[in-house]
Amino acid sequence: MARKKFSKKAKVSTRLKNKFSNAARGVYIAFKEESTLIVYLIAIAIAIGLGIWIKLDFVSWSIIILTIGVLLGFEFLNTSIENFVDLLSFEYNIKAKKIKDICAAASIINAILSIIIGFLIYLPPLIERISEMIGV
Repeated sequence: MARKKFSKKAKVSTRLKNKFSNAARGVYIAFKEESTLIVYLIAIAIAIGLGIWIKLDFVSWSIIILTIGVLLGFEFLNTSIENFVDLLSFEYNIKAKKIKDICAAASIINAILSIIIGFLIYLPPLIERISEMIGV
């Protein structure tokens, strides 16, 4: 009985390890194949650095982290759908093009909304911080 429990525990541990391993491989492949993710990564690094400099509060950080997660999630989903459509349709297909265009539109709309959220969160404390620096 004890051996069975141990075995079941080991299986859960192995499955969990495999899930994280597969996810890490997916992240690596997505960053390797999708150049937009590199741009997002640079923007995220700038956003985090700027947030530290202007000392964002916890609520603002929570919104920024959620926005980053949704942005990256949309881009990963867009990339996976594009790859899936390419897998299904080797030749030019107007329906495949529509699917890919709609996915790209969803990703761009999400990126634009993320920029707007960033301006709403960063702009007031950034203006305040710069005003303090120049003594206005």
